[in-house]
Amino acid sequence: MAEILKADLCIIGAGALGRMLAIDARARGLNVILVQRPTELAGQTTSAAVQRAAFLASANHAHAAASAAALGLAKAAPKPGFRAIGERAAALAEAAAPAAAPTHLVAQGITMLTGPAEFADSRTLRLGDSLIRAGQFVLATGSTPRLPDLPGLDQVPFFTPDTILDNLRKLSHLLVIGGDAAAFELAQAYARLGAMVTLVSQGPVLPGFDPEPVAVLLRALREEGVDILEGGQVTAVLPRSQGTGIALAHADGSLATLDVSHILVAAGRVPDLDPAVLAALRLRRDRQRPDHLQVTPEGQTSSARITAIGGAAGVFDAPHALRQAAHVLARASGAAPGRIDLQRLPRLVNTRPALAQLGGAGALLPVRPGQLLLRASASETDAARATGRLIGGASLLVAANGTVLGTTILGDGAAELAAMLALAIDRDLGAADLADLLLPPASLAALLVDLGWQYRALHPPSAWARRWAVLRRLLP
Repeated sequence: MAEILKADLCIIGAGALGRMLAIDARARGLNVILVQRPTELAGQTTSAAVQRAAFLASANHAHAAASAAALGLAKAAPKPGFRAIGERAAALAEAAAPAAAPTHLVAQGITMLTGPAEFADSRTLRLGDSLIRAGQFVLATGSTPRLPDLPGLDQVPFFTPDTILDNLRKLSHLLVIGGDAAAFELAQAYARLGAMVTLVSQGPVLPGFDPEPVAVLLRALREEGVDILEGGQVTAVLPRSQGTGIALAHADGSLATLDVSHILVAAGRVPDLDPAVLAALRLRRDRQRPDHLQVTPEGQTSSARITAIGGAAGVFDAPHALRQAAHVLARASGAAPGRIDLQRLPRLVNTRPALAQLGGAGALLPVRPGQLLLRASASETDAARATGRLIGGASLLVAANGTVLGTTILGDGAAELAAMLALAIDRDLGAADLADLLLPPASLAALLVDLGWQYRALHPPSAWARRWAVLRRLLP
């Protein structure tokens, strides 16, 4: 007879997002079952994120050393040791793993199960001889790299963003196929560590981002030596005894070939959805993207009891995935979860300069009557002058009532500034309130203060407001 296990929440997928949701749910007193699939290690995506951050940090330090003369320091050409860089990144990733270990999760009261699972129906998950019945099921199975259908690609070894950091050898000429954030982050990192890098976007460059700061970012990367073939296409991979040949079609239609030593495929990601697990559910698929489930911004599928979050929902931006997890947790706890407003979720390209976007601003959206588009240049701030990194700036789209509708920020600290604006929007602060930020000298956030003062200059207080301010000063 099958053992029946009951839980408030059953999470399928023990990656970083699933583990975090399980820990938070248990902390709220919920009965939680976390199902780890045989092909995954608990928390492996956390380790991958730490490994990526460590590798990018090494590349950025190498660039800082190479450009030190601009700050009055003796120029010292860096000598990257790929083995040392890789081993350091791997060690930091391994240090992050104990918090995701099954023993740690079980010690917190989470029921941890491992094995192939499949739904019997929307209320029951079968795992071996056990049946799991839960108030809610959450698909947190993550995503896998999308592989383009390129002739010859299956005949040569290639990297993906998930595997390239395991390489401990210098890459002489790296071809990056793709135009998403990971493609540009890794292209810049390897160029800063001495590799020749060619990036072929294979479609739109950073789709969904404001094209104006994207153009500035591309120019900055080209100045560092990244050869970006914007609008180009890799048409075929040509296996050779020495190296690899690449057939190219440029944006103008001209054809060419290229010799490279290694290939990185960074052409986006797809949800990791096991058909065997979901077969009995018959969940609706997205009509435009059949490899994606049809979900709401909160991750709700066509079944009321099944929610997909993160990569499983086709969401590859961490802020959105975290909001989905918070939404699941609120609903499981009996709270009113509200809705997720996609315009309030920041997106990031973690290059240097970094690019962050919240909602729409700049050339991405037309400015409607009554709205304002404010701009501030990084080169006018003390922080940029002090560091010598003058590239970038910020644009702010403001509604007629002063509400911030969106922002695009390019430059140092872009992610942190976008997070500050996201919090300000959530707290119903307007553009004028940015002028009241209290900052240390030469702060990167001076851009936001500049934008706040611009708004105030265009909206001076009314005569009545000025009289009221004087009256308040006179009152005891």
